[in-house]
Amino acid sequence: MRSEIAATPIDDAELRALYDERYGESSGKEYKARHILLEDEDSARSVIAELESGADFAELARERSTGPSKTEGGDLGWFEPAQMVEPFATATAELADGSYSKAPVQTQFGWHVILRESSRDAVPPAFDTVKDELTLELQQQRIADVVAQIRADTRIEIAGNDRRTRLVSRRFPGPAAGDRPP
Repeated sequence: MRSEIAATPIDDAELRALYDERYGESSGKEYKARHILLEDEDSARSVIAELESGADFAELARERSTGPSKTEGGDLGWFEPAQMVEPFATATAELADGSYSKAPVQTQFGWHVILRESSRDAVPPAFDTVKDELTLELQQQRIADVVAQIRADTRIEIAGNDRRTRLVSRRFPGPAAGDRPP
């Protein structure tokens, strides 16, 4: 494997291409949001009614939320939609900055009332910060390709007719009758 890696060094053009594939198309958004997690839809509707009457979102989250972020006033920090479950991510994306959901959002965790505080364009990491990670990924892919090629090009024959050979032959079937090695 070392000789294969040494024989085919990875150049910056390959790394750049992988970087562009992974991060270049990033036109996504990140959101800063809070939420109040509740056990049922009626409780969520009650919270929405309190918000419409002027209640403070963070304070309601501390008092009423059943989620772990309740101690931070429901603050979830910055996240990309892919980091959240689908109904939650979609609802957050549809909100305007500074607005909260007017209808409860159901997920497998319960019923959410979401406040989207802010949004921004997702900024991909700098090339230099992920260069080593991308290099390792390309090296692992090359090694996997070499191993796959070796397996495809190698014919294994097991000779003998004792009990142990028969067991091995059953686990590792040989080529079909009439096949010849390449």
